[in-house]
Amino acid sequence: MNTIPINKPFDWLSDLRPAHAAAASWHNGEYLRPTVMHVAHEPDGPFTIACGADLFAAHIRRFRITPPLIERLGQTTDSMGRSVFHESFLNFLQRLRLGVDLFAAPEGSVLLPNEPLLVAMGPLAHIQLLESAFRLLFWESSHWATQAAMQRWETGALTEEDTPPEPTLDAHPLSWRIRAAFIGGASQSEMDAVAKMDAPVQDPGEGTLVLRHADSMPLVQIRRLYQGSTALGDVWLTAKQEDRASVSRSSCSFECENARQAVQVHFNRFRNLYEPLLVKGLPVISSPKLGYLRQRTLQHLSALREVGPEAYPYGWMSE
Repeated sequence: MNTIPINKPFDWLSDLRPAHAAAASWHNGEYLRPTVMHVAHEPDGPFTIACGADLFAAHIRRFRITPPLIERLGQTTDSMGRSVFHESFLNFLQRLRLGVDLFAAPEGSVLLPNEPLLVAMGPLAHIQLLESAFRLLFWESSHWATQAAMQRWETGALTEEDTPPEPTLDAHPLSWRIRAAFIGGASQSEMDAVAKMDAPVQDPGEGTLVLRHADSMPLVQIRRLYQGSTALGDVWLTAKQEDRASVSRSSCSFECENARQAVQVHFNRFRNLYEPLLVKGLPVISSPKLGYLRQRTLQHLSALREVGPEAYPYGWMSE
């Protein structure tokens, strides 16, 4: 059973895979290579509920490569009793000051298939060291929020009159999972059931691949287009396209992933879906109330049902 104590520092390298990956990039000289990485949650249904950004922000404020952690890594040996991590890499970790820019969808937002939970940009090794947190705090949280939301989606119960009390997050070793289920719209009985599950940590696997445009440039932003309060479509942008996309535009053409053809949408406002979460390794958001995040989930689901997921257009901006 995996636990993520919300009121204690997160053990960033309890899983040694990120440390091994960062050590490899240190030794081959690519550790400072500018890198873009996405974490995506491929749903079984028509959407994912973004979850985990505020949980990640709460933990990243305490991000430290501490002397006890360095000592623990230094004592890690292989089957022959040899040190796994070279002293030069441990010295690099000890001096590390995180330099990652991270943009994430606000918790409770509805994401469509292939739309990532987050976009991380920075030195390769810095991003590699965060991969356990990306997997546990973003991917797992979004998984459980989406499972809860799908219960409501299938029954059509997208407005609620009886909201259960917000969970006490420090009272249970799986409080992060209960938190995600609450944001996803779970009832009290469903949250109680989640608390009793002995489900192992999931692995996003191919979810860390980068979504790329035909010109091989990665996605860095999604603009959700609106007419008043009605969402009309999601436009995927590379950095180059984002620089060119004027904020004064009132129409946009893009290649729709659903229809597999070009569509044009007229709108009077837009919202950047990915908001800054880290700037050079420092958190820049404050955490909203859980009840607000739950209501955002239900509002977004209700809006998607009105349009119909098959009819909602999204895809790369046309040149």
